[in-house]
Amino acid sequence: MAGITAGYIKEGQMCMGKRLTVGVLIGNAHTSHPTGLINGICDSAKGRDVNVVFFLGTQSTAFYKQLAGKREDFDYQYNTIYDYAMLANVDVLIIAYGSLCIFEENHDLKRFLERFSGVPYILLEDVAPDDQDVYLIADNYDGMRQCVEHMILEHDYRKICYLSGPKDNRDAMERLKAYRDTMGKYGRFVGTDMVAYGNYSEYVDDIVEELFEKNPDVDAIISANDEMTTAVYRVCEQHGMQVGCDIGVTGFDNTERSGYADPPLTTIAQDSYNMGRIAFEKACNIASGKTETSARLPVDFIQRESCGCSNRVLNKEEQEEERYVNEMKLRDTVEELRQFQHKAWMGPFLMRDLMQETRDEKHFFSKAVKALHEVGARSVRIYVLKRPLIYKKGSKWKAPTQLYLAARYHKNKVTTYDVKDRPVMDLKHGGMFADKSSNDRAYIYMNFLLFEGTRQYGIMSLEIEPDAISYFYLLSLQFGTSLRFFEMSRREIESRQKLKEKNEVLGVIASYDELTGIYNRRGIMENLVEFNHAHAGERAYLLIGDLDHLKQINDIYGHTEGDCAIRTCAGILKEVLGEYGDIGRFGGDEFIAVFLDKEELNRDIFIQTIHEKCEIYNENSGKPYYVNLSMGAVEFVCGEKNDFKEMLRHADEFLYQAKQSRRKSIRKDEV
Repeated sequence: MAGITAGYIKEGQMCMGKRLTVGVLIGNAHTSHPTGLINGICDSAKGRDVNVVFFLGTQSTAFYKQLAGKREDFDYQYNTIYDYAMLANVDVLIIAYGSLCIFEENHDLKRFLERFSGVPYILLEDVAPDDQDVYLIADNYDGMRQCVEHMILEHDYRKICYLSGPKDNRDAMERLKAYRDTMGKYGRFVGTDMVAYGNYSEYVDDIVEELFEKNPDVDAIISANDEMTTAVYRVCEQHGMQVGCDIGVTGFDNTERSGYADPPLTTIAQDSYNMGRIAFEKACNIASGKTETSARLPVDFIQRESCGCSNRVLNKEEQEEERYVNEMKLRDTVEELRQFQHKAWMGPFLMRDLMQETRDEKHFFSKAVKALHEVGARSVRIYVLKRPLIYKKGSKWKAPTQLYLAARYHKNKVTTYDVKDRPVMDLKHGGMFADKSSNDRAYIYMNFLLFEGTRQYGIMSLEIEPDAISYFYLLSLQFGTSLRFFEMSRREIESRQKLKEKNEVLGVIASYDELTGIYNRRGIMENLVEFNHAHAGERAYLLIGDLDHLKQINDIYGHTEGDCAIRTCAGILKEVLGEYGDIGRFGGDEFIAVFLDKEELNRDIFIQTIHEKCEIYNENSGKPYYVNLSMGAVEFVCGEKNDFKEMLRHADEFLYQAKQSRRKSIRKDEV
């Protein structure tokens, strides 16, 4: 695609007056190397009459696995955000494929590039499949060769293990090849168990631990990047080994914190910031019809103490300079922590306010864009799909062809739209940023996917500083949860309205609970009988759920909050149960559910999912109390001989057992 004429009369402007728009696809955006790329691109774009739109993939599974054990993986959703770049009507793409392919489902570069057919691009961190296309990649082989030679020639390490990046990542494979070749050159044996494969994140402790178990005599570990050395340091400490003394450790990338490690990390410096700047210049040239060439960027070996080298003693003047620099860094760190603490408090409170807006959609989005501006976004644009898109892991993905502008904050003005009046943002209408408010100046937008679980809602586009990406990523997750809560609340309101109208017509209001909109005691018992007859011979469950400590909530916070807790439980039960059965409110704080035994929803899955949904609600509700359910269930086969009174008694016994492990208090400030 390099050298394709894009119809520009001068750099940055099309012949029809359209400003050049550069799209950037980048994954793992919260880590050091991608951050350098982003900063380089942004700094190059400043002062230029060129738009830049970033589509950011940010993964969290490794983090959750490390800190909280096994969690459901929804990172696959981020693989879809790159397709939204086509709706931005970009003129050229910068594709940091090395940061994407770690998490891509098919790991096929050529197939991935076909998604952007017709758009010229420059590829980063991989080699373009077509010789005429342009790519930038660090000289991975030479950098790793220097590192391995240093470990052998300067330190005479014998058992040097290697922590590689993913097998489908070109950077990782080039570095691994250099390790194997150099070890072979100097007669060092490399066994199969001496090489382990990580995911380039710092949360690979289990992989490092396995490397130690298989190689108890290891005297050095070379990591394919700096991020993973954080795990190496942690595991070494757990084994009572001092890095730089008992074992040599090196990395690759020369991230900012590598110099602050204890001891400072020996590494290979690749200038990701400079790569970003070069990529931007080449992208602009390609879009303007100029011919560009591919390049391998040089790297440097950075010798510090983690490899086993001793640090040179500084003279008095150097010591004073180092002390001054460290004081400045400490002051900056303290200020950054102060600002982060402020934002960490502000973000959840603002999102909590959103979750209280369940009746007026325009008001909901107005508060959203104001909130995002208040915590640092200069401009905000919220795009939504016509209806939530359900995308489950392993299912076929079809990229949306339209987005709708729900709200924006621009030049101190909030604009929201009624559903029927929302501007359509597709290629036919000029793309995501085709409205007049986007064209008064050049812009740099960071785009975050808005989703909750399997449900995609749209895109959050923000003008923010690159160092705020991690914070706004967290807000995007909270915003996605707020959208889900809003959707559920609206659905509940609509369902209750329809139910009310139906009851008025049919005169059956006595079967439903007014507070929650689900069956009341009479309704669920009648439905239980019907369910039993309708599913004769099928296995099912009868479950009793009890809202924990409702009396405490009523006594401490009032009956309005008690009613809110009851409605929340009903909503969670109804959401999880779906079409598999029925649910009713049996008494003040008791619920009854009956549902069929299915592979995707058996008793254990149902109870576990309810607990997880309650925890998600508690984390995001902003309420000073916990909402939890204790549950007991019995299994039965539908048929005429069932004694539901006896079954309820047995379920109640299981409920009593479950209550023994509930929280002693619902107050969050007492935990």
